[in-house]
Amino acid sequence: MTTFQNDIQAAVEVDCGSGWVVLYPKQRLQIAGSAESLWMRLREDYTITSHVYIHAEAGLFSSEMCTSELGPFNIQAERWLEREKMSVAFAEAQALLRKVRDKSLTTHDLEKSQKVCQRRLLIFLLLYMVLTLALSGLTMHFAPELTLKGWVAFCSVTAVFTWTMRHINKPLVHLEKRYGTGASLVLMWSSFLFFLLGPYVLLIGRFCQDIQHDFWECMMAVADITDFIPLCILPVGLTIHWFVRKFHGKLAVQLYPDLLERHVAQRALENCIVFHGRVLEGMGRGCVCSWPGKYAPAWDAMVRSSKKGNTSAAVVFLPEGSQLFGLHDSIPDDDDLKDLTGACWCVPLYGERKPWGCKWWTKWIANVEEAVRQGAKLEVYFFANSKGKGKAQSFGTCGSEHLRREALWRRR
Repeated sequence: MTTFQNDIQAAVEVDCGSGWVVLYPKQRLQIAGSAESLWMRLREDYTITSHVYIHAEAGLFSSEMCTSELGPFNIQAERWLEREKMSVAFAEAQALLRKVRDKSLTTHDLEKSQKVCQRRLLIFLLLYMVLTLALSGLTMHFAPELTLKGWVAFCSVTAVFTWTMRHINKPLVHLEKRYGTGASLVLMWSSFLFFLLGPYVLLIGRFCQDIQHDFWECMMAVADITDFIPLCILPVGLTIHWFVRKFHGKLAVQLYPDLLERHVAQRALENCIVFHGRVLEGMGRGCVCSWPGKYAPAWDAMVRSSKKGNTSAAVVFLPEGSQLFGLHDSIPDDDDLKDLTGACWCVPLYGERKPWGCKWWTKWIANVEEAVRQGAKLEVYFFANSKGKGKAQSFGTCGSEHLRREALWRRR
């Protein structure tokens, strides 16, 4: 029995008379002794084919045949591989250039936004200091009995502000990176207690020194629990801080410098890479509904043309880092979809829940349906020489077929 091995870095299809069999690199195929010849073709390019007489070739190659030893076919396959490598290298270079361009845009926007944020922070600090000094002077002159309460209020407001800005406090950031969040929290709040109680005790002690009574009895008598009522500022301020960061994104970006860099990077990503599709009006107008991600430069050109209103496109791209990446949409309770199971569209599409989510699918379906309503001509682009290949048996089998393909790729 003759053994055929695919020893080139590309998948081939072999037919010994019983149908085409895919052989990935390093895989072998046992050829029945009754087979006289076989047809072989490159899986990615059907124009590269070869017809081999088994017994003649096996006699030359000691009952084992290798793809690389079949002269003309091997030469054509090697040329195809070289072209593919050049294409991949060119696409990677284009991606690198785009990355550099996007990074420069992000850096420029970040520097601009940081300057605005720094100016606002400086103005706030100046106003805060002026207001604090003014209130301190007025309190000590007109209501000295409120001095201690004023000090507690000042410490509480300062603590809230410090907590809010802790992400740009270099000592706290360094401490948190080295020892964890717990260490920075202990340092911050222990410092708060020290600066709160230290001057408070000193002020009371200074007052008691001027009175001819027992010092500690005087301390206990003068200290008033109501002096610490302003500590209520802490839970109120921290609650407002949490609420703004959690539910008010636009305001949070303006107030919190640590969110600024993420916001600018995400905005650059949304402007340069993310594409939600744009279906244009026009009966019979072509609409791009599917595009192979391999051709990145052509994709960029298509997206630019679509954003300018020159190309109708239903395709969607939500890369990692974009707002909709990782989001999932449940399957609607429609009669036409009763056969589909799963918590979201990931299950029928991929066979399991995926980290990139399935939000892109619902947006893409909505775009395609809009194109159909507009009477557009739906256009689907394939890899070169791959039209009609890789089709799923039905939508219901997409998930299982995807899992099977993943298993095959892991074995390669």
